[in-house]
Amino acid sequence: MKYLVRDTEINKMEEIIVEAERFIEKAEAYRDRLKIDAWATDGCKESAAMKRASMDLTRALVEVRKP
Repeated sequence: MKYLVRDTEINKMEEIIVEAERFIEKAEAYRDRLKIDAWATDGCKESAAMKRASMDLTRALVEVRKP
């Protein structure tokens, strides 16, 4: 039983790490776009991708916060 709980927690952490890395990748792409295009604010594809990655990371983090 202890191993099952441990494995579940490990799986949750791995999912969060993957989502966090994905978010960082998308945030960096958006930052790089802003450096070369001052008009690329909320309407560019990099901004949208970053927001989607942020929501996915938020959903993954919710699982950790549950008691």
